[in-house]
Amino acid sequence: MATSASAVFAVPRAAGAGTRPTIAAPVANPPLVTAPQRLEVEETGYCGTTAEYCADPDCQFAFGTCDSSHTPAGPTTLNDPRPLLGNVTYDDDIYDCVENNVVALTYDDGPYIYTAQLLDILKSYGFKATFFMTGNNMHKGPIDETEPYPTLIRRMVAEGHQVASHTWSHYSLSKIPSDVRKQQMVKNERAIANIIGKYPTYMRPPYSQCDQASGCWADMKALGYHRVYFDLDTQDYLNPNTIQNSKDIVKQILGTTGATDYLSIQHDVVQQSVANFSSNFFDLIKAKGWKGVTAGECLGDTPANWYRTPGGPTTTTSSTSSSKTTTTSKSSTTTSKASTTTSKSTAAPTPTAGPACVVQAGNFCGTIPPFSDKQGCKVSAASCYLQTLNCPKEAGKGHTNDCNHYKNQCQKLNTYCSKCKDSCSSSEFKV
Repeated sequence: MATSASAVFAVPRAAGAGTRPTIAAPVANPPLVTAPQRLEVEETGYCGTTAEYCADPDCQFAFGTCDSSHTPAGPTTLNDPRPLLGNVTYDDDIYDCVENNVVALTYDDGPYIYTAQLLDILKSYGFKATFFMTGNNMHKGPIDETEPYPTLIRRMVAEGHQVASHTWSHYSLSKIPSDVRKQQMVKNERAIANIIGKYPTYMRPPYSQCDQASGCWADMKALGYHRVYFDLDTQDYLNPNTIQNSKDIVKQILGTTGATDYLSIQHDVVQQSVANFSSNFFDLIKAKGWKGVTAGECLGDTPANWYRTPGGPTTTTSSTSSSKTTTTSKSSTTTSKASTTTSKSTAAPTPTAGPACVVQAGNFCGTIPPFSDKQGCKVSAASCYLQTLNCPKEAGKGHTNDCNHYKNQCQKLNTYCSKCKDSCSSSEFKV
């Protein structure tokens, strides 16, 4: 990695809440870089002077050369035509499936050195998954240039899995300018297309951060992306060395009655999540008589709509996005799910600001935003989980039990959302 002598690189965040766990780089580190300065960085302290500080997402790209600075070979896809394919929403955040008796299996942050083992496990169960992939971060090397990643990605497609985007270098899309945000998407597109000849229409924002106010919603729609979140958080990233906690979470959730589907999240950069947790999770899914599917399948979307070809087409016969997420019927005897159970509509009821603290510790105030329907309940649960990521830092030392208590309340809320059907109400949810 080439760097300027004056480059400044932020100290990487420690493993734990809000970050991926610390993991060994799969490729050799580049030569050490030198930086004569140590400047204060607001979020992470003093700046480092060696090569590991080039690794995204923590590298300060405004001051030097980072993982994200690399551009894949081939023409940019930025100006490709982007017709809105199919009936899955491009306007709303997606949290929920429309198909019954399925768990959408999704994996963030890979491909990585554990992904091949995960593909073997999925194949043994006959399950399919969606891989929300980063293109070049954690010093793993560009995915289209660094083996085994091209081979793994081609295998994913050959075995019926779905390839999707988690951006090029895992920056928060709400905290970067529009031009940088678009480059984070199109660089990943180019790298993926270099491997499989096409690029995704599905994406998941890093840190679940892509808000309307920053312009992220508009940019993602302009680029033709579905914004996919989750309603079952396995919390594997919070438990890389205590994966039994994740096993307990999914056992409790899948053991509840009333829910007909889940859209889950795991991380194939977490060794224990792949090697230990996945088979346990899949056994629970099979025991319910359900199956593991891709995000596209759980949304009733045909595989033809999951990708675009670089350079075209300029027109499409597919219907464009509307307020409905899908019109696909779940079965011959049931009606299709309304869009409000699948995505967060800009017109739908959402949690209001200013709820009281459920847990207060140090500078942390953990809330459960109020809600009045099932969709609002899911949004409230998602907000709750996002707040758990901030608890250790804001609460400070000595408040581990408080943070764990709040995390348990969030899990309890998620279970409630799964069972309450259409009569969800924060006034009925007992903290």
